[in-house]
Amino acid sequence: MLTDNMNLRLNYMGGARQQDRMNEDKLRTLKKALLYSYQAITLENEQGEYYRALLNPDKLKNDYDQKTLSIPFNDICLNQERVGTTTQGLQSTKISTGQVFRNVDNDTYWLIYLRNLEETAYFRAEVRRCKEEVEINGHKYKVYVRGPVETKINWNQKKGDNWNNLNYSLLMYITENEETREFFHRFSKIKVRGKPYECQVQDSFAADDIIEVVLLETYDNPLEEEEGIPAVELIQPEEGQPYIDGESYVGPYSINEYEIVGLAQGGTWSKDSNNVKITASGDKIQVEILTGKSFKFNLSYTLDSEVITKTIIVESF
Repeated sequence: MLTDNMNLRLNYMGGARQQDRMNEDKLRTLKKALLYSYQAITLENEQGEYYRALLNPDKLKNDYDQKTLSIPFNDICLNQERVGTTTQGLQSTKISTGQVFRNVDNDTYWLIYLRNLEETAYFRAEVRRCKEEVEINGHKYKVYVRGPVETKINWNQKKGDNWNNLNYSLLMYITENEETREFFHRFSKIKVRGKPYECQVQDSFAADDIIEVVLLETYDNPLEEEEGIPAVELIQPEEGQPYIDGESYVGPYSINEYEIVGLAQGGTWSKDSNNVKITASGDKIQVEILTGKSFKFNLSYTLDSEVITKTIIVESF
């Protein structure tokens, strides 16, 4: 009888193992804090369910707002019908790294990116506030973005023309899933606050279920984006037919290399614009853009009676 009473008390306190009882004590303390703490919030998960959680301050800087999230693994959902007693109504809070949750109290969004694995009594992780929203394939994502850290503009001068290179960079944290993994690679483009940026580096190793993306500002082409119709229709070469290999969209004052594929050497290169300088070497050619204005031109390779032409678009600043 005494043994049965002791086992009953141990089970009520968390179990026979000391570690289990310590976890149960910590969980009870957290649940009391969810009722009375100044840092207690109502959290909305990605399934639209409401739960109580703690959002304790950690670091507040110009570049980021970082806090510590604490929430039970299982708790009562606040916006669903009550089920029986308190213990009967417990369900998974469905919180994990890579998710974005909403603080219902002040309508802010937070990305969970670093979990404290040593905490086994409840879920605890570092979170960062998501002030920006990006769109990928029609799906919107709340993201953390650190603004440009550059402090100067690099200017260039050539033949009386002055221009500066686009050098603003952003650091973005975004949820990792199949869509974001396939989308982000070198030179993929995305808009942040309506301005185009190009992916330079994507890192999915730094944190669980998060992709860190380094973005660099790039050129905007409104005509290309209007109603999804390109400014110029670029003709794709048929399989097995000779073609000129190289970029179809280039920047002002840039230098790009092209080569003929599928046709013998010995032909001649030509262009139909005075704003372009070409330097040929066999089946390859170097094309230099001499102006900062937007325009298009045709690059051609002629061998005997066969002429291969490629249309190239120069995008303005």
